[in-house]
Amino acid sequence: MEVILYQKYEDYNHHDNNIRKWIHRFNEKGVNGIISKIHKHKSIKFTDAIEKQIVEIATKDPRKYYGLSFSNWSLRMLAGFIMKDMKLIDGICHTEIRNILLKHGIR
Repeated sequence: MEVILYQKYEDYNHHDNNIRKWIHRFNEKGVNGIISKIHKHKSIKFTDAIEKQIVEIATKDPRKYYGLSFSNWSLRMLAGFIMKDMKLIDGICHTEIRNILLKHGIR
């Protein structure tokens, strides 16, 4: 079975853990087990002012401006800093940070 799973991973670019999960769900529930579920969570909308502050923080050297021990932001470190140290927002994930930065032309 491993060879088949590995081949499918290579063919479709899906991790073998996901393929195993789909096989188990198919065996338990049939075709209905592998149909994608609708996610009911709403994405958080940030105001332009908050996005501007996030961009401003992201474009500054963390060592020079904030006294941190590193000189480049990772998305996860930036998200944590914005929530815990700056207390700018209660919650944000690294993918939301990435989307905000891309929206403002920062790569």
